[in-house]
Amino acid sequence: MTNKTITIKRPFDSHVHLRRGAVLRAVAKYTAERFGRGIIMPNTEPPIDTVEQALEYRKEILSAVSSYASVLQNTSIDTAKFEPLMTFYLTKKLSPKDIEKGASGDVCKIYAVKSYPYGATTNSQWGYRNILEAKDVLREMENVGMPLLLHGEVHLNANDEEEDPYDGEKMFIADVLPRLLDKYPKLKVSLEHMSSAEAIDFMEKNGAVDKLVTTVTPHHLMYDRRQAFSGGYRALLHCKPLVKTREDKERLLAMVKKGLPFVSAGTDTAPHPESKKFSSCCAFGVFNSPVALELYTQVFDELGCLDKLEGFLSVNGPRFFGLEPLTATITLVKEDWQVTEPVVTEEGVKIWSLCHKDHGLGNEVIHWKIKSGS
Repeated sequence: MTNKTITIKRPFDSHVHLRRGAVLRAVAKYTAERFGRGIIMPNTEPPIDTVEQALEYRKEILSAVSSYASVLQNTSIDTAKFEPLMTFYLTKKLSPKDIEKGASGDVCKIYAVKSYPYGATTNSQWGYRNILEAKDVLREMENVGMPLLLHGEVHLNANDEEEDPYDGEKMFIADVLPRLLDKYPKLKVSLEHMSSAEAIDFMEKNGAVDKLVTTVTPHHLMYDRRQAFSGGYRALLHCKPLVKTREDKERLLAMVKKGLPFVSAGTDTAPHPESKKFSSCCAFGVFNSPVALELYTQVFDELGCLDKLEGFLSVNGPRFFGLEPLTATITLVKEDWQVTEPVVTEEGVKIWSLCHKDHGLGNEVIHWKIKSGS
């Protein structure tokens, strides 16, 4: 590592949305170029809640990334080496038998189960209103050691009234999460895309490498809600959990700077077609995979803790899922660049990345870029 370059083990994305079909074929290369492995989110349509569906989805991803190796520019990274790690969606159809089959890996290895609160975000209509209702599935997950990935927000109250979306994570941390951990003491839990001071307080007090971990996105590290509303609402920053206050962001930055072993990178990259992002009902999700690794590096550089970057990106995530870090490496160089074009599907649909010079906050410059990889 120098002031201008850094080489780390190939990163691990603990939280990635790739969608299906033409969108997947357009966006998957950006994750595969930057990350050696990724925990694939299951909130597709229809949702992934059987091993057979997971296997089909995995084959679709591998087919897409295997076709990119010869077309990526300015890098020697072989995207065909990317490994998608599959998950189940915690739907009401998911059963203990499905957990047992997924844990065995006989059809398709399932690495975790993702919980989405009903109605809270993209394709969350199949989720439980209260995760504690899924007692049989949670008990079997505890038995086989399968992690639970939490979208940790309260969306609806007992009367089906919507709660303040800025308070959803805080409410979940204050009430639901402690009850869940108390009832299932052996359950491995990851609080995904942490964004609030209350969640940070809880994790710093209770986080444990093999028990309770958390993931952090680049956009929650980079932005607060002042930017989200700067010059009108910024559609590319519209996500769940919402970006929070400046104080929340500063607390998050201070936490990652500590290099805690139970904190890791989960980009939560979530592509949507232009028609869904730039609309009156703006879809939740930040598409950041074309810039995620570079932004994480920029943040750690600005914090003066590049020595903590490899643990956050490449070690802590796989360790939680019982995997060794990769031995292959990736090198980044300190060099300014901008996102100037959308990602375009084979059908001509545009997908806009975070930090786009025109559709982002305005003429944003990224200070690190990929140089090479092995």
